[in-house]
Amino acid sequence: MKVSRVLISCSLALMLFGCASGNKSELSAGIDPEPAVAEAADLMIQAEKYQADLLSFKEYTTATQNLNKAQKGLSGGYETIYILDKAQLATVNFKQAIKQALDRTPNATRILEARRSALNAGLRNSDALVAGLADVDDDLRDDTDNFSKALEPKVFSSFQKKYLALEIKAVQFAELNAIENSIQQAVRADADDLAPKLLRQALLDVSEAENLIAQSPRDRSVHEKSVDDSMASSVLLTDVMAVILNAPGTPENVALKIVQQNRELAKLSQNLGNLEQDLKETESSLEMSESSLMAQDQELKATRSNLVESESALMKKNQALESSSIQIRFQNAMDEAIKQFSGDEAEVYQQGNKLIFRLKRINFATGTSSLPVTSKPLLSKINNIIKSLGAETVEVQGHTDSVGSDSLNMSLSTNRAISVARYLSSLGGGYKLRYIGYGETRPIASNETVEGRAINRRVDLEVTAKEISG
Repeated sequence: MKVSRVLISCSLALMLFGCASGNKSELSAGIDPEPAVAEAADLMIQAEKYQADLLSFKEYTTATQNLNKAQKGLSGGYETIYILDKAQLATVNFKQAIKQALDRTPNATRILEARRSALNAGLRNSDALVAGLADVDDDLRDDTDNFSKALEPKVFSSFQKKYLALEIKAVQFAELNAIENSIQQAVRADADDLAPKLLRQALLDVSEAENLIAQSPRDRSVHEKSVDDSMASSVLLTDVMAVILNAPGTPENVALKIVQQNRELAKLSQNLGNLEQDLKETESSLEMSESSLMAQDQELKATRSNLVESESALMKKNQALESSSIQIRFQNAMDEAIKQFSGDEAEVYQQGNKLIFRLKRINFATGTSSLPVTSKPLLSKINNIIKSLGAETVEVQGHTDSVGSDSLNMSLSTNRAISVARYLSSLGGGYKLRYIGYGETRPIASNETVEGRAINRRVDLEVTAKEISG
């Protein structure tokens, strides 16, 4: 903090000098605006802790606007003087907001507790709830004349109920939003026609959970089981819809049986694991007489035989499920890629048990490996597709044309593969990443033409799908 204040003071002095001299480029040299912006951001967190966004709305709003400008300037490479100016203004505004909030708190202590409970419930995670909070806050400021007077008991009760209603909605959103999104996704896929019974059950479970949350939003033990039931219903609906959509025409009851059988298969795999553990324990305890040992050995052989047969049957079922699952996921990924990308951006094809994403429009600058900003949206869309198909590993492969030396091309292709891999890693795809550079050694077109060389300058993503866990 002390260093940042020194920097801000120096920057203001330089700004005044700059206004006189008009030489901003010299004034900006050597000054780091980042600590000043960080200090303002820390003050914003402190201001929100004191609920200055309610108690000192004007100052808080002005401060956040200046902070946003400073942050935008920092990320956009604006002049240092501009960034420092906006950061300093934001700092002053936030301090004013905090002071005013502390001065006004005595007239609003109890209602602030109700509002804080709504915020602690995760209200800011929903845009709709944030908008609802803003409306209640506006009314509260009007009724208290910007907190220059305390609330009358009836008015206090009214606002307390409004904030409690927001708190309930925030808890419902936190607990059930993902479940409701899953159900709505099934509805968009015609679940009301394809799986009406399971859809109705899922909706009923969600309604029950909402009601229990409304009764006791702060005691999760009251609604925990109902939320779990809602989750189970939505997962069952999703699994059944997946079976129906992968095999159009499958009746709901048949699809339900398939899902149940798959789950039983998973339980069988677990039972086999327990059986193996029991077998090991039996083997370790066989310290008996020779005659007794021989009898138990026969029993052990029979158990092993049954285990081998069961494992063999399970392996065959798992292999069939895995092959079918991977092929379906690959096909869905290729279909989605056709919708998402034009032919000159990327293409996707299956190569054995791998799925290859060939990126045609990464547009690295000549001789560099810095990932262009314009290529990041393409990589983000590809990352979403890879996540949806359940990838185990993704190998990023860099390629160049034949222009330049072999060693230079090999190094360049490797660095470009690293740049792409790092960006994919930052997106959090949940899969393992590898990278490799092949230089000019794997052309897919002639290097004798401009067009062929452009095709050879590419990045390929080789995707391996996860196997079904038994």
